[in-house]
Amino acid sequence: MKKILTSSVILAIALFLSYFALRFKNNHEQIKPYPYIYKEALTLDYDTDAPILIIGDRQATRLASFSKFMANKISEGLSKPIKITSLAAKGEGLHRTLQKIKQLPKLPLVIIYLGGNEEYFESVFKTKTIRKINHNFNKYNNSLTKTLIMIFPDLSRLIYKPLDYQYLSDKIEKDTNTYTDTTIQKRNMIQFQLYEEQINELFDYAKDYGSYLIAVTQPLNLETPPKKSCAESFPDSLNNKYEEVVNLIKSQDYKAAYGISKELTLMAQSNAKILYIHGKIAKNLGKLKEAAKYLKLSSAYDCNLWRGNVVYNSILKNVAREKEIALFDFQKLIEAQWNSNITFIDEVYPQNIYYEKLSIALAARLKKLLKL
Repeated sequence: MKKILTSSVILAIALFLSYFALRFKNNHEQIKPYPYIYKEALTLDYDTDAPILIIGDRQATRLASFSKFMANKISEGLSKPIKITSLAAKGEGLHRTLQKIKQLPKLPLVIIYLGGNEEYFESVFKTKTIRKINHNFNKYNNSLTKTLIMIFPDLSRLIYKPLDYQYLSDKIEKDTNTYTDTTIQKRNMIQFQLYEEQINELFDYAKDYGSYLIAVTQPLNLETPPKKSCAESFPDSLNNKYEEVVNLIKSQDYKAAYGISKELTLMAQSNAKILYIHGKIAKNLGKLKEAAKYLKLSSAYDCNLWRGNVVYNSILKNVAREKEIALFDFQKLIEAQWNSNITFIDEVYPQNIYYEKLSIALAARLKKLLKL
């Protein structure tokens, strides 16, 4: 009997050790439990001598096309113009932008970040891992666990649950998966969390390595309607009121439509279409602040992932304030002209004049920073 008991204890210990040995082997060493792994280093094509670097997604590539204009503004009165280079790329999420910055042998004097507009473009996690991702970040956000992992990074292999990681190559790969509306909403929550973690890391990294970072909010075209409202976000019982609003809009009776649409937004708070309609009605009545609020909310609840939204800007602004990072509110600049001018050339890009205004504002700040 004693031998059987001893053998059982030894077997239990062996199984316990085998479990953690296997977990250690299959997991990756990480400080932050990102659900993706890079298979290879990313290509970095930029001017290493330039003191100013633009990073981000398609909005940053558009800003980068004004680099010469911005450089001329900064260099006024100088014998030699300031160089501005770019690592921005269309379809690039913050996960790639951060990885590029971490690969640089030396950070430039100034980094300008403009992004958050294409975080959906490339999948950085598998839907089936959402529960484990949440579990791992809960572990990371525990102060004791975080301290242990930072001191002993190898412990992350045991603390974090192993994932079916998303492996990323040098090339940006568009997410071609089809998701249900419910899945999109769940994925959005993880995407927002990842963006917040990444923007925190980007800001900290720039500070730690002596680079002055300027964050820029992404421009949102408030006039663009949502592509899709999420399923079950609008009860059938409200169809009659919706039809009434539509008919009142057709007859341009916005005052009568306003009360009904306002009521609908309270009863269908996550329906992108209703939020958009109420925003447009409010705009027609000159209630611009209210209009902007609901049109931004409409973009946030769009169940078709094709652009950024107010949530990313909100995260960017909050983290920049906490980290004392310089921020230029590009969206606010455009909104100031929203009711008096055509601010966008299409659904995504503002008129060139606004990129010029942004470039002038950034140049003024940089001249002061560089004491030129």
